[in-house]
Parts: sequence; C-alpha cells; structure tokens
Amino acid sequence: MSLYAGIELPDKPSPENVRKLDLLPVPMLRRMMRFGMRIDVPHFADLSFRLGSTMDDLRCEIVNEIPPEALDRFMEAALPEEDSDSDDAPVTDDPFNVESSARVAELLYDVLGLHLTRGVKIKTTKGGNLSTGKKGLEQLKREHPVVPLILQYRECSKLKSTYADSMPRHAKLHPHGPDCPLCGRHHWTDEWRVHTQLLTTRTATGRTASKNPNLGNIPARTKLGQEIRAGFRASEGCVIAQRDFSQIELRLGADRSGDENMLRIYLNDGDIHVDTAMRAFDRTEEEVSTGQGKLLYRAPSKNVNFAVFYGITGSGLLDLMAATFATAGAPLPDYIDERWCDQFIAKWFSLYPGVRRYLQREEEKARRFGIVWTAAGRVRRIPEVRSFHSYIQEAGVRQGCNHGIQGYSADLMKLAMGEVEDRLGVLQDEYLIEAWPLMTIYDELLIETPEERGETIEALLEEVMDHCLDDRQTGERMCKVPIRSDGHCMLRWQKN
Repeated sequence: MSLYAGIELPDKPSPENVRKLDLLPVPMLRRMMRFGMRIDVPHFADLSFRLGSTMDDLRCEIVNEIPPEALDRFMEAALPEEDSDSDDAPVTDDPFNVESSARVAELLYDVLGLHLTRGVKIKTTKGGNLSTGKKGLEQLKREHPVVPLILQYRECSKLKSTYADSMPRHAKLHPHGPDCPLCGRHHWTDEWRVHTQLLTTRTATGRTASKNPNLGNIPARTKLGQEIRAGFRASEGCVIAQRDFSQIELRLGADRSGDENMLRIYLNDGDIHVDTAMRAFDRTEEEVSTGQGKLLYRAPSKNVNFAVFYGITGSGLLDLMAATFATAGAPLPDYIDERWCDQFIAKWFSLYPGVRRYLQREEEKARRFGIVWTAAGRVRRIPEVRSFHSYIQEAGVRQGCNHGIQGYSADLMKLAMGEVEDRLGVLQDEYLIEAWPLMTIYDELLIETPEERGETIEALLEEVMDHCLDDRQTGERMCKVPIRSDGHCMLRWQKN
C-alpha cells in the first residue's frame, strides 16, 4: 500500500521515504520563488501611516495610565542615553520612548514595582537585569493597564517595520508585456512582486519555511494581520485559488490516537468544538453555538482542542482566553483564572482519554530513544530529554509529543504539493490552462490563474488535498477519519 509517488506510511524511522517526500514539492517551490506574489504598494503605504498613528495614540495612552506622582519620578530619573532594542529606533522628545527597553524596565520595575507582584517570577537577561521581553510582559499584563498597552504598541511597531514599511522595499518590478524577464509570464500592467525564499528542509518538523521576507509570520488571525495579507493581490485578469486543510492536526490526532470520541465526531462530519463544549459544560448545541454561548463555552473548547497537542498549560490557556475575549470586545469573566483553566484541561482529557494515552506513548519514545517520528518516518531528535534540568526535559517532551502530529501535517502538505504540480502540468499540456503557484504557508496553498479558470483550479486543489491519504492501488483511505479542506477564489489574500 502506498500513496502518491510511492510514498509510504511505515510508522517507523524511514530516511529514504522522507527523502522522496522532501523532493516532491521542489519543482513547485522553485516556481513559487520565481513568480513571486504581487503587492499593492499604496495599500502598504496607507497601512504604514495608520499603524504610525495608532502607535502615537498608544504612546499617549501609556503615559496617561501612569499615576501623576509615578510619572514625575519617572521623568526625574530619565536616563541620559536610552538603550534601544534596535539600532534604528526613533529618537523622540516624548516623555516615554516605548522603543527603549531600558525605559520600559525602569517604568515597570523601578517606578511601578510590578516585579514585586506575588506569584510572578520575572525572567532576567544575561546581564542580570529584569527582562522586558514579550514572555515576561505577558506574565504582568493583568497586573497593570500599562502593560497590555506596551504589548499592543510593540505589536504595531513590529508589523509596521517588518511588513508595512519593508514589503515595498523587497518587491521587484515585473514590466508590462509578454515574456517577463523575471518570471516569464505575460503581465497586462507593471507589477511589483515579492519573491520570498522557501526552505523545505530547514525546520525540525518538516514544514516549509519562508524568509526574506518571512511571510509565514504574518498573524493571520488578527485584524492587523488580515490587513497585511490584503496587501497581496492577484494580477490583472486573474484570481488566487486558495485551499487549506480543515482542522488537519485534530484529524490526524484522531487518527494517531484512535480516540473513540474524536473518531465518532469526524466520521459523522460533526463539529468537534461544539461537541466538546456540549459535553464539557453540559449544555445543549444551541446554547454553545449561539450568542454569548459561543464565547463562554465554544471558545475555550476550541482553544484547548487546537493547543492540547502542543502541551498547553493552565497559564497558556488563560492567555488564549484573554486574547479571545479581547478580540470579541468583551472582558474576561472573573471566574476564568489559571486554576479554572487547569481544571478545564483535565476535563478535556477525560472527554478524550485516547489522546492522553497517545501523548504518553510519544513521551515514552522520546525518553527511551531520544527521537520521535511521524507516520511517514520523519525523525526529530529530542536531546533535551538527556538534560539534568527538568524544565529543559519538559520542553523537549512537549516538542516530541507534538512532532507526530505537526510533522505529519507537514508531510501531507508536501505530498499534496507534489501531486498538484503534476496535475497543473497536465492541464497546461492538454488543455492549455495556465496556473502559477504563489505561496504555501503551513497547511495553506495559493495558486494564481486566469479568472475564468479559478473554479477549475480550486476543484483540483480540493480533490488532491481531500484524497492525499488515499491508497493509489486500492483507493482505500489510509486515515481513520476523512481529510477535508476549505478554500475559495479571491482577488486579495484574505479569508472569506
């Protein structure tokens, strides 16, 4: 039994099988880097201006949240030279330069004394100073209103410098006319296109990585991330056919763990988030699917469903819940604290006991052999389990437990990309249907094609991705649950 191109699922280390699998997407990746993605330069200029305005407003809000007497002490103790995190940090006359890590540390620890909060242990830098990194501030964001404002400012600053400002600088001009000297396509207008580098063997999980610029780090689930993605658009007369695997890690988790409840949900085409919420909170489907119930019941269930294979903790779930309620514009209920989150995670494992057994098996493999592997045989070394430090061991175990799912999903994307590239070649040779692969991000694939061919290409993507785990000799599905994908045709890189 084998999949497309003779790829097998030996469920043991298999370097030769992985070698063949890693070579499959190379032709498509080569074309992606050659064609690039068209960008809307005015869109990024407008976004940069709006992000700058938001940063100015946030800076004022931060100052207003500092008590007057504390602000006076803070200004009196102003550093003569501000040590900025980046060489190009702007020099301003503002009372508080948020770009300066030294000033942030002075405000939070020396003036506001947040490091004295009971139960909070702040990490220190190599120089012995209290950290102002993201993880450290995440621990304090519920202790003072100035902390979430600083985090929001930093997020805006990062997106502005990394994408809104720099994306036009990365772009190359593809001139109007046939036989473009850069990509060989016919362009009906001059186009600015970004050519990212795609790396297929540089990640431990086997995922395809992107750099110069890194398009994989765009926060697709946030409003600002969606605005950045909207700056990528199709060529004139074309659409982008987008397709991504639906809940692929959960489906593979059901397959690998063999949990009866997860298998039941997916075999009946159910909604695992609704099902989890109904059983965890003892509510009806209507109560968890409508109105406030979606936020109170379905949201925590969805967060745990997706994060459990990453070894989520109570504090991690609490942060996810805070972000979920903030996105919905609602305050986090008082009863949702770290203890409640720990209890909910324990409740989740009681609903899906097969998952706990699966994770225990993966942990045993990591500790015994120092390696773990996917169903396709992709190996990940876990040297951390040999460490004398328990926290390093635990971090390695979390990576090991997740590899069997995350690495497996990466294997499926490479398998699908190889078949899609072959099918596109057949369409070009036999039916003169042109299509140009643009980008792959984790479980998402983007193909550009003339507008009248959009539905044809999307149907091709659906057929390949939904049946990527079908045996090519017998047609039998080699996964215990059906694989599903979602997608649509679009003019800009945006979700429906």
